[in-house]
Amino acid sequence: MNHSENLPSSKSALDFKHGAVAYLRPVSTAQGAGFAVCNADGNQLAVFATREAAFFAARQHDLEPVLLH
Repeated sequence: MNHSENLPSSKSALDFKHGAVAYLRPVSTAQGAGFAVCNADGNQLAVFATREAAFFAARQHDLEPVLLH
């Protein structure tokens, strides 16, 4: 799995901020397990291979990551 797998979008997926919180949740992908970054509405913005990469990307886009179980 690549370090990040962005969802199709006309803009960078993490540019779609809705508030200051990004929700991270475990997901299964064709490449294996990963972590999705979701906005406050629950829309999946991007998928990363590791929790650390998802946290890093959220913080790089001025979002506060919160892990959902």
